[in-house]
Amino acid sequence: MLNLEVRLPRLELRPFVRTFVQRTIGRTNPVMVEPTTAQLEQILAFDFGTPVEMKYPDKPIRISDTTSLAGAQTRFACHMHLRGGVESFGIFFWPTAFAHLFEIPGAELTNRHGDAEGMVGNSIRALWNRLGETASFEERALIAEEFLMYCAARARAGSAIVAAAEYIFRCHGAVKITYLAHQCSIGMRQFEREFRRQTGASPKTFARIARFQAALDAKVAAPRRTWLDIAHRFGYYDQMHMVHDFEMLGRNCPAQLIAEIGDSRPPALAPADNRQATVSYMLG
Repeated sequence: MLNLEVRLPRLELRPFVRTFVQRTIGRTNPVMVEPTTAQLEQILAFDFGTPVEMKYPDKPIRISDTTSLAGAQTRFACHMHLRGGVESFGIFFWPTAFAHLFEIPGAELTNRHGDAEGMVGNSIRALWNRLGETASFEERALIAEEFLMYCAARARAGSAIVAAAEYIFRCHGAVKITYLAHQCSIGMRQFEREFRRQTGASPKTFARIARFQAALDAKVAAPRRTWLDIAHRFGYYDQMHMVHDFEMLGRNCPAQLIAEIGDSRPPALAPADNRQATVSYMLG
């Protein structure tokens, strides 16, 4: 049995947090294998049960830390092996949120996945301890909100480049990079250099992943929606253009990736015009 619960944050935190998620897998459940595709959010995860095995294409197998932080991934990362007994609570942040909340530039987290306490500080261990005192998803979300509200009260405004990255993400990549450079009052090459320095990705790659994510999440939220409709909605030239992007960023064709993605992309991450009202469901 797999139980997945998702909830949007309180209004004050929505500029920073996309959703809270809790996943519980029954101890008799067979091993589940889910791909970790290219994605732009940072994900802060707290494990209280069986650790997750992460099998990378070119690295040794890693076991998840009790507190872990995954930065943006500009390429396919790994396959997660989820065994019975998994109990995890996760926070999905908007792509530039860490730069605001924790003063950690996105570039320092891009293509990284490691111990959150080591990257953020001792406050993460204290938060893990508090979250572990209850198994209630709602109570854990409230504890996380209390912690994040304190961080948000001290958050600093981002740079023009960070604002440009946020705009690209919210437009699902459908924006001309030359327009953004002009809005930042700098030349195209300087804009590209600064964008890569602050986010860890080129503007073109960032926009490509934003579109890929939006298409993937729209299908997760509305399984009956056709791939042709999704391709048109998110600005692909045709279905083959979309298939090529999915193979580059998810290492699979769209239909197969959806079949394998499991709950690693919760429905709450769907673009606003496709998001379902359901926030809690069970599989298995």
